[in-house]
Parts: sequence; C-alpha cells; structure tokens
Amino acid sequence: MIAANLWQWLSELRPLVILAAGWMLLVLYAFPGIMTMDSFDQLREGREWFFTDSHPPAMAALWGIVDRIVPGPIGMLAIHSTAFVSGLYLIFKRVMRPRRAAWCACAVSLFPPVLVPLAAVWKDCLMAGFLVLGTAAILDSRRSFRLVGLGCFVVATAMRYNAPAATLPLVLMLFEWLPVQVPATWRRVCVRYAAALAAWLAVTILAFGINAALTKQKMHFWHSSLAILDIVGTLANVDTDIPDDDLRPELAPTGILVDKNFHAAVRAKYLRYDFQQLVSGDGHLWDLPLGGIVPAPEAQRDAIERAWWNIVTAHPAAYLRHRLSAFGEALGMYRRFQGAVVVPHDAQYPGMLAYMGLGNRASRFQELGETATMFLAKKTRLFRPHVYALLSILLLGLCWRERLAAAILLSGIGAELSLLPLTQTPDYRYSHWMIVCTCIALIMLCARRMRASS
Repeated sequence: MIAANLWQWLSELRPLVILAAGWMLLVLYAFPGIMTMDSFDQLREGREWFFTDSHPPAMAALWGIVDRIVPGPIGMLAIHSTAFVSGLYLIFKRVMRPRRAAWCACAVSLFPPVLVPLAAVWKDCLMAGFLVLGTAAILDSRRSFRLVGLGCFVVATAMRYNAPAATLPLVLMLFEWLPVQVPATWRRVCVRYAAALAAWLAVTILAFGINAALTKQKMHFWHSSLAILDIVGTLANVDTDIPDDDLRPELAPTGILVDKNFHAAVRAKYLRYDFQQLVSGDGHLWDLPLGGIVPAPEAQRDAIERAWWNIVTAHPAAYLRHRLSAFGEALGMYRRFQGAVVVPHDAQYPGMLAYMGLGNRASRFQELGETATMFLAKKTRLFRPHVYALLSILLLGLCWRERLAAAILLSGIGAELSLLPLTQTPDYRYSHWMIVCTCIALIMLCARRMRASS
C-alpha cells in the first residue's frame, strides 16, 4: 500500500518539480563545483582579465564576469547544470509526455558516467550543457528560437577546440531556416542544407573569432604538448632505431636535452597516454612551458614544427600506430584505464584553493556519492568510453527513420573521432559528450518503440 501510494505520488509530480529535484541532487553532489588545475588557471585568468590560449579564453572571460557576481565556482556550476538539465528535458519532451521527459532528463543527469564530469567546473561541461540546450532550441518551429540555438552552439564551440566535430551533424541535420511547412522539393532540400552548412560555418568562425579576440598572449600550447608527443610516439613506433646522424639534424634544433642515442632516449620516455613526462620531471627531454604567460621561443617552435612534419611524413605507419594506441587509451580499451575519472572534493589542491579564497570541505552526502562512483569506476566497465562508442554505432543502425536521434549520435561519434588525431591525455571527460549522446539516443529510441507498440 505504501509503495503504491508513493508511486502514485511520484507519477503526479509536475515536470518542473521533478526537474528541480534532479537539478538539486546534481548540485548537492557537486557543490560548490570541483576545481582542477585547468579550473584554477581559467578562474585566475578571469579574475586578472588577462587571457592566454592555453585554454579557450571564452570560458575564462565568462567566469571572470560570473565570479564578480557570485565568487568561486558555484556560478559556473549553476550555468552548466541548468543548461544541461533543461536542454535534456526539452529534447525528451519531443518524443514523450512532459512528466516522463522530466524523469528521463533527471535520470541521464544523475547517471554516474554523466554526473561525475558535471561536478567539476570544466569547459567540457559547459560545452555539453550548451550543446543539449542548443539542440533543443534549433528544433523549435520559431525561427527566433532556432537562432538562439545557434547562439548556444557558438558558446559550446568557444569552450572546446574540437567542438565543431560535435556541432556539424546537429546543425547540418537539424537546423531549418525556412518554415517547416514549405514543401520538400529538391530545390528546397539543396537550399536547406546549404543554409545549414553556412550556419555551421558562421557558428564555428564566430566562436573561434571570439577566442582569438580575447587572447592577449598566445602560448602555442601545441608545440609543448601534442607536437612533441607525436614526434616521440612516431619514433617509438618505428621498428628499427634511426642513427644519431639522421636524427640530430631534426631533433637538436628543437632543444632536446640529449645529444646522443636520440632514439633510445625517445623510446625510454614514451607513454602513449601522456606527454608531461617529456617536458617535466626527472629525465625530461625538453624544457617547454606548460603554464604561465611566456611561450617557447619562436626559433624553437619553428624547429618543433619542422621536426613534427618531417618525422610524421617520413614514417606515416608509425605515426598511425602511435595515434591509434593513444586513441585506444582515450577509449579505455586497455586493461587499466589511465584517464582521470572521478575527481573527489578532497583531491583538490589545498594551496590553490587557499590562494583563490575557496573551500574544499566535502559533505557526508558528497563523500558517499564519490565513494559509490569510484567503486563503479574501478569495479565495472560503466566508465569505459569504448562501451558507449560501440553502443552508439549499434544504435545508429536503428536510426534510419529517426533524424534527431541519428544527429545526436553522429555528434557524439564525431566528437570522439576528433580525439584520434588530437588526444594527448586520455581523460575520461573528453569522452563525456559521446556518452551523453548515447544515453539521449537510447532513451529516445526506446520511447519511440514503446509509443509505436502501444
């Protein structure tokens, strides 16, 4: 009787009440928002109003404004969590009743593999929040709302440099400039996709332009990270050692800190899942900046560019093996997943928290939640991205009549595939958008099938 009454009470809750409850649980788990070094760097730049391009400046600028109103991470947590939950609800409401849509939005938001990254103040979370909100908006019949959706995509694209891979399927497949009632002639189809492609280009150019306009100091981070990782990874995957006389003209101008046995030194320092051991710690190979506001000298950057191009083009098969192994790490394909998954409150840097005037004390509720998610991350494959990549591909085969679900799945797959040439560390959060897309599409397809069978 009690269970029946509870179920009846839950089934009669209004959608906004359900959404508010789910949102509050998310915020209670995350409060006031977990900070990592990326977060500290961006908050510092926002407060100083001096932006480098080590991270997208748009997020630091937004945080700088929000921090002046609500100091610390809580304001940014509120923005990305509200955008995320409300966007999910509006998407689900297109295929199910509002109350069920609210329950599904909460279920996805509180699903541990989705929830865990949302607890941190990262550009990945803001991207995901504005991508779901933008997707919901461009589906509206009103052109003004569709333009708001494109504006959300501008914000999302400004948060991550690989975001265009996620927005392309969404804009190309879902954005309509002409009214939906216009007959679907071949000419209209051509105009429709041309307008959508133009809209995607405008979104991408505007987002990158905003970041370029905000940047006050270019750090050329590619030279200090991905470029040297590719150089080392390619050489490490070459079958036989290359003589010093051949490697010295390529590597010596880059500032490498060894002057002989180049290939052996490179092999010894190579890790397919990280690059930081190449520029920091004992026995590092290059002195290159990872932070601050002083980039590597131009001559050194030019030498790294030449070495990257010459080595990669001379050994394409080795480069491909290196890239595939790094991508495998990002997908969690190996026995031990090297990517950071659960970041608990007590793992935040106390010195940086004190410097920023922030606290780090976790509540009992947060400790229990973090213990549970860490258990799932260690003992199950629930947090392995390759599980969702495979599921996305399988679901895509069921979407031949479901344009919305197909666009969402392709957005997640596109974002994940962009990691193949770009990944330099296998952080779990880089796969967060693909996991979100998989969950959304799975629920939508199940809802469609249930409605068709009823």
